[in-house]
Amino acid sequence: MNVAALIAALPLGAVVGSFAATAGLRWARGEQALTGRSRCDACAAPLGFGATVPIVSFVRLGGACAACRAPIHPGHLAGEVLGAGLVMASVAILPIGQALVVAALGLALIAGAAADVASRRLPDLASLVAAILGLGLALHRGPTAALTGLAAAAFTGGVLLLLRRSFAARRGDPGLGLGDVKLAAALALWLGAATPWAIALAGLLGLAQIRLIKSPDGKIAFGPVLAASGWAVGLAVQAGWLGDLIP
Repeated sequence: MNVAALIAALPLGAVVGSFAATAGLRWARGEQALTGRSRCDACAAPLGFGATVPIVSFVRLGGACAACRAPIHPGHLAGEVLGAGLVMASVAILPIGQALVVAALGLALIAGAAADVASRRLPDLASLVAAILGLGLALHRGPTAALTGLAAAAFTGGVLLLLRRSFAARRGDPGLGLGDVKLAAALALWLGAATPWAIALAGLLGLAQIRLIKSPDGKIAFGPVLAASGWAVGLAVQAGWLGDLIP
């Protein structure tokens, strides 16, 4: 383990996690997601360096804008904490080259999850980035892993689309967003034979979320739990922790 890289991963992860969460929240509001300086979501006041230090600024400001005192969206803090955690975990577990790709995939998932929580819609761009990086990671494990990933993506997408059609026919509600189907298929390119593990874990987390978070319409944003379970299982796959199950 490279101690220097691990130490650097903490602030770097928090910074890029903040960017990913901000991009997702802006996308949910129909704003330019990838450019423009930092500003308050409520009053649009530009934020100086002192107000954008990840985690520290949120705590120092009491979770509110210094100019208008409107609450800072908790998604920003969540993105900073998750970004720091996933970059550190990637660097601690994987060789640096793979770690950077796995971390980048995780950041795309943070952006997609933030958008899903805010708008109940998963951006296709997040799923596309996850698909490209995931397939690249599978190829790094070898051609068999890549072929397994392609088969898993096709099977996962097909099964989930059939479930959507079945639920829609029986209940008038597909129950699962099309964006969730796309993200699950994208992650399957990386996960391959471990895809059922990630789907099962996401299902359990989703049930827990329903019990703990009472939404007015009884629905939840499934993208965040799918992203979290997929990334966690994918990290284990890339690290070779699942043994003979994964080519």
